[in-house]
Amino acid sequence: MARKSDDNMRQSAIRLPSDLRKRLERAGGHRGVGAEIRRRLEASFEAEKAPANAKTRDLIEAVTFLADKADFYYGDWSTSASGFDVLSAGLRLFLAARQPEAGAQPDADASDLFFDPNSTPESIARFILADLMWVKREEKKLR
Repeated sequence: MARKSDDNMRQSAIRLPSDLRKRLERAGGHRGVGAEIRRRLEASFEAEKAPANAKTRDLIEAVTFLADKADFYYGDWSTSASGFDVLSAGLRLFLAARQPEAGAQPDADASDLFFDPNSTPESIARFILADLMWVKREEKKLR
């Protein structure tokens, strides 16, 4: 039985070492090797999308570096109290070193449209993190 044609898809052949193919078969499960390769390629392109703001790129780099080092010294930071404490302290230090001067005026921006002026930074952060969790759930559904 011939496969259904999809105008957006083009077949491609690549040679893979057998151990890599086996790993892709295991990772792809019922979806198959082709779907797993596509998923991983898409993820690699997404990972290349760096934030335009250089300071945000620095923050992401610091978070990744701190988390990796906390993992190295204490095991998975998400299950090790000491690793978590080191990561948390490192992030506080990193952010404190980059905190705007006291009395600096906030930029006029879209936040005025979405958040009550009396909202605390914590309540706004909770909203943003809830949005992140929703986005991650939706992305998982698409896989």
